[in-house]
Amino acid sequence: MNFLLCGDEKAPAVLLIHGAASSAELCYGSLGRALARKYRVIMACLDGHDPYSESAYESLDICCERIERYIFKRFGGRVRAISGFSLGGTVALELIKRGRIKTDLLHLDSPICLDPGLMKIPYTMIYSKVIDILQMGLRLPTILSDVIFGKGNMSFYDLLYESIDTADVSRSLTEAYGYKLSPRLTRFKGPVEYWCGSREEYSKKAARALEEYLPQMRVRVFKDIGKCQLLDKHKKFYYRELRRLLASGESKK
Repeated sequence: MNFLLCGDEKAPAVLLIHGAASSAELCYGSLGRALARKYRVIMACLDGHDPYSESAYESLDICCERIERYIFKRFGGRVRAISGFSLGGTVALELIKRGRIKTDLLHLDSPICLDPGLMKIPYTMIYSKVIDILQMGLRLPTILSDVIFGKGNMSFYDLLYESIDTADVSRSLTEAYGYKLSPRLTRFKGPVEYWCGSREEYSKKAARALEEYLPQMRVRVFKDIGKCQLLDKHKKFYYRELRRLLASGESKK
């Protein structure tokens, strides 16, 4: 697993973990460079999603072990904040549950953390098939795209890492959609902020489930926003709000 770094080496460290079927640069490139004015930004390149080396996504445990090893080696096992988007949110929650690396603050953007039951297999298959279609140079019919991603939402296409192997997407999402929230999450007492769009029904349900384990969590639902849209189409707003959140964490230290 590779890690992209930017910002002053002496600045507080912020770990950013990207989503499934994307990459660190596609999700966080411009955001990370903007945050680097104030922070030492660490962008994890998840295995199977890494343009810089050949790799395969193996499991959530292995993913977390590699992140933990790197954070211990380079940052003494502590960062100021962890921020995860989609699959990256699942990884962030697992890091918090494991408790091996320490952080003051947790930020989650539409994490995959709720088992959708009978919809688990369809969800995984839909994303894998969509990637197959896009890699053939085709586009989904607008009606179907609106159903899957929300009306007029093209952000999934914008953030897609086109060279990804659908086997890596399938493995990562199958595991993520089977993720079980653990009582061990309650050991984390720092601030938690959860973001999702009003058009993300799954993410809103996941937030309600997660609140039982992280009662201090603040949930923000953004009007008329679908999957990926806040990060993709509202970059300046995303930066300002994340910067505000990071600053609020500093003021409480």
